[in-house]
Amino acid sequence: MRTIKVASTGGFCFGVERAVKLAVSALRDGPGPVHTLGPIIHNPQEVRRLESMGLKMAGKVEDVSVGTVIIRSHGAPKEVVQDLKAGSLQVVDATCPFVNRLRDRVISLGEEGYQVIIVGQSDHPEVMSILSYAPDGSLVVQSVEELAEKGSLRSRVGVVAQTTHSIENLQRVAAYCVGVCSEVKAYRTTCQATQTRMQEALALAREVDVMIVVGGRNSANTTRLTEAAGREGTPTYHIESAAEIEALSLPVDAVIGVTAGASTPSWVIEEVVQTLQAQ
Repeated sequence: MRTIKVASTGGFCFGVERAVKLAVSALRDGPGPVHTLGPIIHNPQEVRRLESMGLKMAGKVEDVSVGTVIIRSHGAPKEVVQDLKAGSLQVVDATCPFVNRLRDRVISLGEEGYQVIIVGQSDHPEVMSILSYAPDGSLVVQSVEELAEKGSLRSRVGVVAQTTHSIENLQRVAAYCVGVCSEVKAYRTTCQATQTRMQEALALAREVDVMIVVGGRNSANTTRLTEAAGREGTPTYHIESAAEIEALSLPVDAVIGVTAGASTPSWVIEEVVQTLQAQ
């Protein structure tokens, strides 16, 4: 008989839940049409649900001429925010408060004369947004090795991280900087909810035969959960929806752990659990 164990912390984090609620409110209260600049969160199923309610997605500010525009949970580059606020559109800022806190840290480090090191993915929309507020000479790296290769550190550096990045990687990069720079200021800008989800996923992976991680393939934190669970030696599958379960051919007598990224809605998780139980 199959046993399903579901992580208690999987699913929407505070920032994602807030962004979705703001989008629903904008759709209800207008003025319409209502657009987001890029996907409001990194979950295709929830984005499609909001689109069915009337939400539209725009690639750039110039694509929206009337109505309301929502700045998504990852934030937007400084120049984009300035253009929006200078125009006639109704602007709803759904940027995660933790991303705004990271932005403020970067601004203050720049004002204090530090070279800023951002630990994260250079092509992630959150990092692209934050980098626009950083001083000249700032670097984005994913590892100590990548930072060492760049070889352009100044004597005074400030270290921060993408909010969904691992705190361990932030610590490794900060420790490396301590060894080669005369002054280092590091801030823990990773979201506690991300850390809690990671710890719970790792613990669950040690208890089960198979791990299922549910979330958008464009979700950075979901991808990291999948990679971390897999490193525990447990067969781990990253899926977006219950429709993908049949192709996995899971044993009927397995103990299966289920967790989800911070942008995965509860209704998608529930569909996955119900499908696993029905097999």
